[in-house]
Amino acid sequence: MQFSIAENIAIRALAHPDRIAIEVLDGGSTLTYGQAWCRVTALAGVLATTAEGRHGRMAALVLPNDADAVLAYLACQMAGVAAVPISTRLAEPEIAFVVEDADAKLVLTGGVFAEMAGKVGAAHGAQVIRVEDVETPGTAARPVLGQAARGTEPCVVGYTSGTTGFPKGALYSNDHYLTALMRWGWEFGLTADQVMLVPGPLFHLSYAGLSMAALCIGARVRIMPEFSAGLALAELRAHCTFAFLVPAMTAMLEEEWRRLDKPSIDAFRFMISSGAPGPLSLTRTAMEMFHKAQVTEAYGWTEGGWVTFEVKHRDTLLAHSVGWPTFGNEVAVFNEAGDPCGVGEAGEVAVKSLTHFDGYLGRPEATEATRHRGYILSGDIGIWQADGRLCIVDRKKDMIISGGENVYTAEVERIVHEHPDVLEAAVVGLPHERWGEMVTAMVVPRAGATVNAAELELFCRERLAGFKVPRRVEVVSELPRNPMGKVQKFRIIEQLSGKD
Repeated sequence: MQFSIAENIAIRALAHPDRIAIEVLDGGSTLTYGQAWCRVTALAGVLATTAEGRHGRMAALVLPNDADAVLAYLACQMAGVAAVPISTRLAEPEIAFVVEDADAKLVLTGGVFAEMAGKVGAAHGAQVIRVEDVETPGTAARPVLGQAARGTEPCVVGYTSGTTGFPKGALYSNDHYLTALMRWGWEFGLTADQVMLVPGPLFHLSYAGLSMAALCIGARVRIMPEFSAGLALAELRAHCTFAFLVPAMTAMLEEEWRRLDKPSIDAFRFMISSGAPGPLSLTRTAMEMFHKAQVTEAYGWTEGGWVTFEVKHRDTLLAHSVGWPTFGNEVAVFNEAGDPCGVGEAGEVAVKSLTHFDGYLGRPEATEATRHRGYILSGDIGIWQADGRLCIVDRKKDMIISGGENVYTAEVERIVHEHPDVLEAAVVGLPHERWGEMVTAMVVPRAGATVNAAELELFCRERLAGFKVPRRVEVVSELPRNPMGKVQKFRIIEQLSGKD
């Protein structure tokens, strides 16, 4: 395409320089479109110094949840650099792995993360730039748009864990990412008069993408530095018309709403639920709580993007339903033989899309493993309904979703196994009222050793993001296995679910 996402936002800045673009809540900054574009220009200037790595020019973003966390994506596009947003919830060794795997030659950081990110960048030999040290000009030269022709170049690399326990970088080109945002804007009805609440982290491609889609259309974006149910509820009552909420957020909003004796939520008009399965009871509560909003659900995964969508109606609510395929997505369900499933038959969900990812960074074999008959496989088990809706009933891979965050059991098991007193370990997700699932480890100690649950939790916390750390540890003499020696995780879940 002729224009990148950044250039489309530049068009907004040229047309409406004085319109409010971004507000950072809880005492943060406010930027007009003109000011936001000046900031993009300043950040692009320093990002232009990014050196070439083995995958091209990559810049790691380790930033607080504020305006720069959005604008850095745009600055990377203007500088011809691929953005590598890194979760600030990761432990230092995990962040170091991503920087090294992407071979990012520049780390853009700031705030409370600057010291740690600086150490990681220096150890990798990368240039480290603090956003606080980047001055923003009062004006910026009128951009010349449509000349870079960077449509097929890398735009963003989103790291997602896999069954090996090590993260993989899912690459999106400029054209694919822009097309995805255009589809979201169309499907979700984004318009210039909307006010979008951003309650989640901008290192997630969903929150970053929705924010950029809103800015492309000229809407206003209000960013929460961190999630607070009280602040989010106040925003939805008085200011924000649009928000993407994972079920854990909705559950916390419900608690706050009931604590305040069910105040009327009047501003909110459009809710997307995604990121984890939510019970029908929570959907019904959301429809009562957000009485003026359309309550919707979108389903997707990092490599495939959002591929189905449903506006919820009380008389057609269906457990596990994630709706119908969206524009530009041919969704299929394949059985174990690799053939398409009929209505009512369970199989692995896949998509053939306008906007799927372009492959894993430096991992051609892993990329090929995600493909089947031209489709991108999800690892999720789905069932077609007679009315054309898709129900997601299970996960083929051993993934846990806790509070909207993906936790891969192989990754956690890899760390647990590093503990000197642990002989064997298996990690599962147990049902949890607030978080959806709780990360749980069953461990077998080495002979003569004792595994202390608190000590193991501390060991993991030093090496893993907090949301990946097992909150429950069960010590046993042996793991349940089948005759072939494979650990039977369903039996672990059965055993532990029956214990207090």
